[in-house]
Parts: sequence; structure tokens; C-alpha cells
Amino acid sequence: MKYFEFTKSDYDYIVKEAMLDDEYSKLLEYKIKGYSRVKIAMELSVSEYTVDKMLQKLKKKITKIL
Repeated sequence: MKYFEFTKSDYDYIVKEAMLDDEYSKLLEYKIKGYSRVKIAMELSVSEYTVDKMLQKLKKKITKIL
């Protein structure tokens, strides 16, 4: 499965079912929009390393509910 190629309804479902907080829902939105990890780090005011760790957690959450 290729991650982060979702529709709006997919996004809504994932946010609801995975109970994503605001930061993780924004991360998912940015990934769907194709933002780079550098841009995501800037938008979320975190380091690129933190973005990588957050993405790992997000992928696990998505895998669990799909």
C-alpha cells in the first residue's frame, strides 16, 4: 500500500477512526498535499527528525485501522 494518497473522505475517516489529535491530523493533511518533510517541520514548528518519528507513528495508526 502506498501511503498518503487519500481522498477527503479517506482523510476524514482516518482522523476519526485513529482519533488523531490536531497535530497528527495536520501532519496527515500536509502529507496528502505533498509537502516535503522540511516544509512540514516548518509548519508544525518541529525538527525534521520529529517529523520522521511522527510519520512512523502515523503510518502504524493508519495500518491498524485499514
